[in-house]
Amino acid sequence: MENEKITVLIADDEDPLRTTIAAWLTDEGFDVDEASSGIEAIAKIQAKDFDIAMLDIKMPGVNGLEVLRYIKKNSSLTEVVMMTGMSDISMAVEAMKLGAKEYLTKPIDMEQLVPQLRAIIQKRNAEDRIRRLQAEHTSRLLYDLHTPIAGLKQSIGYLLKEMAGPLTDHQRELLEYMTSSIDKVIAILNDMMDLTKLEGGRVRLNKGIGSLPMTVQNVCHEYQVPMQSKSITFDFYADTELPALDYDAEKISQVLHTILSNAIAHTPERGAIVVQVQRAALVLEEGQKPQDHVVVSIFNTGKGIPRDEIPYIFERYREILTGKTSESKRSGLGLIIAQRIIEAHNGKIWVESEPGKSVTFYFALPIR
Repeated sequence: MENEKITVLIADDEDPLRTTIAAWLTDEGFDVDEASSGIEAIAKIQAKDFDIAMLDIKMPGVNGLEVLRYIKKNSSLTEVVMMTGMSDISMAVEAMKLGAKEYLTKPIDMEQLVPQLRAIIQKRNAEDRIRRLQAEHTSRLLYDLHTPIAGLKQSIGYLLKEMAGPLTDHQRELLEYMTSSIDKVIAILNDMMDLTKLEGGRVRLNKGIGSLPMTVQNVCHEYQVPMQSKSITFDFYADTELPALDYDAEKISQVLHTILSNAIAHTPERGAIVVQVQRAALVLEEGQKPQDHVVVSIFNTGKGIPRDEIPYIFERYREILTGKTSESKRSGLGLIIAQRIIEAHNGKIWVESEPGKSVTFYFALPIR
């Protein structure tokens, strides 16, 4: 990493100190940007990824702690270093609790600053390597499980085709039950492999400028037959003149498939599903100003989700019963993967339910 340029954002309303640090780090080979306020710092973080953000705790308007909270929510790869006066030590301790890696007291010791920043990045890179190795090990283990199970399913398929001799009705019933159970196990393994890749940082977003309503409509079209088979009423609405977004269409389609397949599974005969794509100003973080988003909502009638289960709907490996008529519990991994994908887009996903009546899933992608 020492041979690569480390990108640093310096946010401080004291012009002399900020420009001095910037000049020093630039001479040492860092790629430096500056912000004179918390608002400007957030704007720069929205536009560009930084390795390190050096934040003054006390800035007019949005202070350093608020910028730190924003970074932890929206730019998880950015490490944060707080800059404080001696009177701000208690706030610096609070910053460390919120996820800052270090705090420096003013005046800044320039001789120590460069090795401190390089050490922070070296530690981050080492932790990333460990996470990737753990993810790769888990992925190999899952693949090793997936292969023999898939082979078992294939062998049962041969038996069902009576390639090893005729079957009785009871034997056929048992083999079909085994095939159904194996399909469920394979689906869970596939979800776990996807989740492992996402959490290991090995799946990168392939973003491109596109029309989110078009993506949503295309995915909805794939579910016409299952909705018709249950006589489900389907409606689609989209605001006119929505802006194009920068997003990974394949990954967002994966999110839509997860939510729509769940919606159809839990919508009763002659029920209703309504999908909407709208523009809205949302406050996703307390203390921030509203920001423009495109919001997709997927509503379906049905038993709904109990209120005490909603906080856990995106919890890893939490099993959720989405209605008394459900015959089996679901792993919930599809929703966790959906959450990871939306958060990777700096968006948000959530659910609202009216028990006994309906469920609505929402996800919002920011308009840049």
